[in-house]
Amino acid sequence: MGLAVAATIAGSISLTGCSATKEAASGVGDAAKNAATATGEAAQTAASSTAQAALAPAVNPVLDLLNQSQTDIKGGKVSAAITAMGGFQAIWDKAAPVIQPLAGDKWPLINTAAGTVISTFASGAKPDANAAGSAITGLIGPLSALIGK
Repeated sequence: MGLAVAATIAGSISLTGCSATKEAASGVGDAAKNAATATGEAAQTAASSTAQAALAPAVNPVLDLLNQSQTDIKGGKVSAAITAMGGFQAIWDKAAPVIQPLAGDKWPLINTAAGTVISTFASGAKPDANAAGSAITGLIGPLSALIGK
């Protein structure tokens, strides 16, 4: 009977040791998983920062033109805005190839809004203040959101 008790105690100690080893291994696994997550998040942040740095030089001239034209429209200078927006197509043609790959799933909305601006201010077009302002605002919103403004 004493031998059976000793064997039971020895088995219990052995199992306790296995349990502690499993817990230690689990802790190491969790630490590795946390380190990998942190590394992935750091890489994603760095990529996002790089994308933002690449977007700003492409988006800012577009936003500058849109914002100035919006100010002109609000100030009653619709013809000045129409004249200035005549240069939108050239600026957009340079900016769009940079913006598109970095915009991701926001690109269709941005591209549609840019198309509206282009058609609204097409050569010979005479949009009224509401149409001009609406087209401009429709592109300012998604472009500003894209660069975090």
